[in-house]
Amino acid sequence: MNVPATREDLMIVNMGPHHPSMHGVLRLIVTLDGEDVIDCEPILGYLHRGMEKIAENRTIIQYLPYVTRWDYLATMFTEAITVNAPEQLGNIQVPKRASYIRVIMLELSRIASHLLWLGPFMADIGAQTPFFYIFRERELVYDLFEAATGMRMMHNYFRIGGVAADLPYGWIDKCLDFCDYFLTGVSEYQKLITRNPIFLERVEGVGIIGVEEAINWGLSGPMLRASGIQWDLRKVDRYECYDEFDWEVQWQKEGDSLSRYLVRIGEMVESIKIIQQALEGIPGGPYENLEIRCFDRVRNPELNDFDYRFISKKPSPTFELSKQELYVRVEAPKGELGVFLIGDQNVFPWRWKIRPPGFINLQILPQLVKRMKLADIMTILDINSFSRLEYLKEVYGMIWVLVPILTPVLGITIGVLAIVWLEREISAGIQQRIGPEYAGPLGILQALADGTKLLFKENLLPSRGDTRLFSIGPSIAVISILLSYLIIPFGSNLVLSDLNIGVFLWIAISSIAPIGLLMSGYGSNNKYSFLGGLRAAAQSISYEIPLTLCVLSISLRAILEAQSKYGFWGWNLWRQPIGFIVFIISSLAECERLPFDLPEAEEELVAGYQTEYSGIKFGLFYVASYLNLLVSSLFVTVLYLGGWDLSIPYIFVPEFFEINKAGEVFGTTIGIFITLAKTYLFLFIPITTRWTLPRLRMDQLLNLGWKFLLPISLDIHDMFPMVTGFMNYGQQTVRAARYIGQSFMITLSHANRLPVTIQYPYEKLITSERFRGRIHFEFDKCIACEVCVRVCPIDLPVVDWKLETDIRKKQLLNYSIDFGICIFCGNCVEYCPTNCLSMTEEYELSTYDRHELNYNQISLGRLPMSLIDDYTIRTILNSPQITSE
Repeated sequence: MNVPATREDLMIVNMGPHHPSMHGVLRLIVTLDGEDVIDCEPILGYLHRGMEKIAENRTIIQYLPYVTRWDYLATMFTEAITVNAPEQLGNIQVPKRASYIRVIMLELSRIASHLLWLGPFMADIGAQTPFFYIFRERELVYDLFEAATGMRMMHNYFRIGGVAADLPYGWIDKCLDFCDYFLTGVSEYQKLITRNPIFLERVEGVGIIGVEEAINWGLSGPMLRASGIQWDLRKVDRYECYDEFDWEVQWQKEGDSLSRYLVRIGEMVESIKIIQQALEGIPGGPYENLEIRCFDRVRNPELNDFDYRFISKKPSPTFELSKQELYVRVEAPKGELGVFLIGDQNVFPWRWKIRPPGFINLQILPQLVKRMKLADIMTILDINSFSRLEYLKEVYGMIWVLVPILTPVLGITIGVLAIVWLEREISAGIQQRIGPEYAGPLGILQALADGTKLLFKENLLPSRGDTRLFSIGPSIAVISILLSYLIIPFGSNLVLSDLNIGVFLWIAISSIAPIGLLMSGYGSNNKYSFLGGLRAAAQSISYEIPLTLCVLSISLRAILEAQSKYGFWGWNLWRQPIGFIVFIISSLAECERLPFDLPEAEEELVAGYQTEYSGIKFGLFYVASYLNLLVSSLFVTVLYLGGWDLSIPYIFVPEFFEINKAGEVFGTTIGIFITLAKTYLFLFIPITTRWTLPRLRMDQLLNLGWKFLLPISLDIHDMFPMVTGFMNYGQQTVRAARYIGQSFMITLSHANRLPVTIQYPYEKLITSERFRGRIHFEFDKCIACEVCVRVCPIDLPVVDWKLETDIRKKQLLNYSIDFGICIFCGNCVEYCPTNCLSMTEEYELSTYDRHELNYNQISLGRLPMSLIDDYTIRTILNSPQITSE
């Protein structure tokens, strides 16, 4: 008998460059066999700005403002390598105080870089809350940077032979306070992330790099040290003054993603130790080497020799590189950052070659992701004639017929809006930020405004997709969930459809929703959407069976009556606690809520089956998710929390509130209120879960449903086999429950803290003494030395002057700067010998107009036309603003 061979249809998907996790700089062409990665081809070059060629056409002073754009997460390191190269080339000594300041700034930058790695890394695997926590600490680091340098990101602080300015008064004390505060934050990360069992399942044993592989691929930084190699350039090269501090190289030997995470967490703690030692032992003295102000070669010595050599308060912009070559490197947060420099006895480098650590480390990515799951890539990287009286009777009858239909729809709409508002408020409290507060009282109208906005957005249809399936899919998902509300007993006398098979009907109706998701994915003519639809269907089927087996009876009314006979202690929550847990987990999976939201929220597929949807069709999916969450919470209330029963110990209930003794209307109203109150109180569990736990991978999600929940739910009605099956997983289950509970305690503890909001400038912890805002020019102080022109990295200042030969003095005629393209590096202010330039505190772009700064002596009437040489000011006379008389 011939067995037909199984056909393998591989799928090729595109990840990036326009992608939440790629940031527009990387593209991956991934070949898939189902969920398994067969091949991966990285495509680079989406962010090539010619930084090396710019360096070869700028002086070192001019190039320094550019280098912070290499890596805007580790800006201090790019500045350090830029000044270290000419310092070693010219054998320039750095004062001890300047070296200490550099070490402090470098380690603060390392912390900021690792934090901004940690937040998106956790967001990529589904844990959104740590993303907000890391910005809380990172903003404090940037406050310290701004106080010392005048800028939060693009600092331009390092100088050849030292730093641009000394630390301001009070800065050291604030930095020590930050160190003490940050150590508590790291301990929170350890409790919230490191011991979380879902996080460990996602990262442990994923992307393993051996020792030989790490060396052969030229890896560096945390990727190298996580593979068991204790190599840190701060220990090896002993640059700056790192050898004067007591700290340890962080390393692991497993070589997986967990090891790389632990190395970075450990490095942040070690950075705090280095900073504390440097702050406590920082010496006095100068913050720059003043002996390097004068150099041999200057331009136009007849006019500028005096200005450049003796008046300038900073190193000359004509710094000359000797004719030799060298390679300089530093230990950046991502690894070894190096520069190969060749001097040619000129102010410009003859060759400037950058060794970026991220580019080198990325080469091993195709080998790491092969034979892994798709979700591991991110771990490793929405007409008759009637009389008037008959007409009124008919209208009244039609309205009365519509009342039973419109009332549940209105109630469900209000319920969904309440859930959206509640989730936004709870998530804001957990993440220490301000929730919706402007649209209506406490922001209660924000959800309604968002829904209204979706109604008016354009509905886009895929050009070659199946339009019918594409349009029907969202409707099926919503209708199937709406039908589930028919069988829920909201009160003792209020059941829309009292069926004896209520629970099974709910399971059967909810099983229709995956069909709509499949139709949506297939009709989109999009591989991402189709794969998301397949995932959603597989997940729904996997958790329907444990969900069904958890139910004690098929009649919801019988379940409620059985619970109400014995009061509070008769609730099924106490009879079947493990069944209650299994039901919650299964219902969260059916609702596709974190940690089970992979089909619709995976980072590697952008938005799953919702990728191609917009407008009201996307809004239907959005509403369906909250409808499903509300109906699941109602079923939990009915099945396990006693429904409308109010027999809670230690709570006095007056006799007229007892539902069985109250009137029909009043008793129904009280029953609805109690049921909804329990439901919305229970909603705190799924909402808090969403903002606490990371996301499960698809294979882990299916294993949890089939291999863990299903065997337990099969014996759900027999306590001894159920407990035995639950404990078969032994200490692993107990440990996972303990660490998940610990994660909940960490996130809930933040709800009592004040929101972290820093409104510029009056809420800052420390005020800056250096500003990088709008430039102010004092015309009378300017001597037309043109130092600002020589140090500007983009040649913005325009200076027009006339030489007065009798007294050998330059008369300034015009000075202008185009703020439209100014990068506010501050070089012109810092190097001005007469302090005629200064920067104001208006550094926010919204606080001033970016028009051109222009001081013209002729237009101001300060110089008569007879004193001006036509050749010298021909550009001024050609200006449309000036007309000769």
